[in-house]
Amino acid sequence: MSKQQLHELVDRLPESEALAAARYLEFPIAYDEPPVDPEMLNRIDAARAKNGPGIPHEEILRGFGA
Repeated sequence: MSKQQLHELVDRLPESEALAAARYLEFPIAYDEPPVDPEMLNRIDAARAKNGPGIPHEEILRGFGA
């Protein structure tokens, strides 16, 4: 998608959605972080593919003292 297409979408937004759209569009530029490199994406995909047993929600909460 080009910036021009984004501009056209913004122009079509109802005024009531302007604040939500602005927050969404500001999010990626609010954090001064480099983009995720392909090696990291591969590591994330590999971790997701492992499909381990996971950790029960209650155990996570106990770790935070809840």
